Order: sequence, then structure tokens, then C-alpha cells
Amino acid sequence: MERLQSLAETVARGGVYVGCGLLILAAGLIGVEVVARKIFQVSVGGADELASYALAISMAWGYAYALFERAHVRVDAVYVRFSPWLRAVLDLVSLLAFALVIGLLCLRAVGVLGSTLEMHAISNTSLGTPLVIPQSLWLLGLVFFLLCILVLLARVAAALTRRDLATIQRLAGAPSLSEEMAGAGDKPRGRPAR
Repeated sequence: MERLQSLAETVARGGVYVGCGLLILAAGLIGVEVVARKIFQVSVGGADELASYALAISMAWGYAYALFERAHVRVDAVYVRFSPWLRAVLDLVSLLAFALVIGLLCLRAVGVLGSTLEMHAISNTSLGTPLVIPQSLWLLGLVFFLLCILVLLARVAAALTRRDLATIQRLAGAPSLSEEMAGAGDKPRGRPAR
């Protein structure tokens, strides 16, 4: 299961790099659009549409990376006061809830993509983008995120049955202040120090 998580982390890291590239390209395109409108009174056309696709796709593919880095926003004011055992159980429950929510989102996204395929939908802009392209990439990112949650959930459940609370904390627990501080340094937060 560790190898599967390692592979998923590698894919997630690649997804983040591609997503960052898409966002940089979108920002550049919007910059060109603004300058062209201001100086030449012409529009490049489609910059806002392409930027919205880039944002949706990069967000969907970035979720898994944030999961492995334990970077999703948490409200942990009370969590840190609980015993390590209760925190481990809450980490498992939170992953279960996360999987349920993202699973429902994936089901809804499949329905959206199905409608798009059925209608052969294209954007109602000058680009006329076949919506199946950005929606497929968005859905793939969401499904990959769900698979990553399930891998992490399996590892946390296995660690809980072994009563390995340190592994659960490392994989799914809220980062401590020292881990947050170290996260700004060289070592990634989601992996054990070597």
C-alpha cells in the first residue's frame, strides 16, 4: 500500500506542476488580453474562457497534492486537546467524510460530462470549445483525488487496527506547529523524515 501511495504522490506532484503551468499560461494570456485592449483596442478573445478551464483543471489536480501534504484547511482548536487515540479515530472519520463528499462530487461530475457528451455541447463563445475536453480533464482530477483519499483511508485504517498512532498522525493528522514551521523548509510535511 505504501508503494501505491508513493506512486499516487508522484502523480499528484506532476499534476500540481502541470496545473501551475496552466495557471501561469492563463495569467500570461490574460495579461496579453489586457495590454492588447488598452493599447491596441483589440481583444485576443477567449482568454477568460481558457483561464476558467485552467483554474478548474488545476484545482482538481491540486487537491490530491494538498491531501498528501496535509495542507487542506482544518479547524483544529479542539482537535489538539484530544488524546492521540481519539485524534486518530477523528482522522479516520474525516477521511471517510472526505471520501463521501468527493465521491458524490465525482458522481455529479460524471452526470455533467454525460450530458455534455449526449448534447455534443460546445462553449457559447467565439472559441466554440468542445466542453468534453475541459470537463474530462476536470473529472479525471476529481477521480484521481478520490482514489488518493481511498488509498490514504486504507493506510490509516490499517494503522488504526495495529494501534500505530504515529503513522496515522504522519499520514492524516493535523500538522503540529513544529511540522508547519518545518514545512517552510526542505522536508515535505506528508512524508516521514529520513
